[in-house]
Amino acid sequence: MENEGKNPSRSGFARGTENTTEDILAILRTLLVADDVIELKALKGEYSPEKASRLAHAIAVTVDGMALTALKDKELAEGMVSVINEHMKNSRGNPRPYHHLLHLLAYAHRLEVDGVTHDPSELFESYAWVKSEMDLDNIEEQRTELEEELDDQMDQLKLEKDGRKNNQMFA
Repeated sequence: MENEGKNPSRSGFARGTENTTEDILAILRTLLVADDVIELKALKGEYSPEKASRLAHAIAVTVDGMALTALKDKELAEGMVSVINEHMKNSRGNPRPYHHLLHLLAYAHRLEVDGVTHDPSELFESYAWVKSEMDLDNIEEQRTELEEELDDQMDQLKLEKDGRKNNQMFA
């Protein structure tokens, strides 16, 4: 490709980009499907991990820009929430980043998602609930301990898979 290896943020391709709500939503739909295609092509080996990462990053930056615009524009936010919600229901990709954007827009404009109107006061209630369910005072130590335990378990599984666990030569 002509722009292979270049920084997509400085490509100069944005000159003719439309910016009406309808255009932005059409571009969003296209980019969300493109994100799935990138994942599939990477799995097939058609895209190197580096190329897939660069493309996915460029899509994420573009979608983030749309979301920033939608924070100031309720009509655009409503459209984006609808498009993202539809995509999450039909996509094979990781919905987590889009899920966060969807809720950010819903809270900013008190929009309804799946029959629930989002109220910013819920944010504090959510944090209080997490604190009641988990000890957050030493959360970093907990993560370190859990990562070490899981690493040990993965090592054991690899040994078992390779048939080396009970072999004295590898014990």
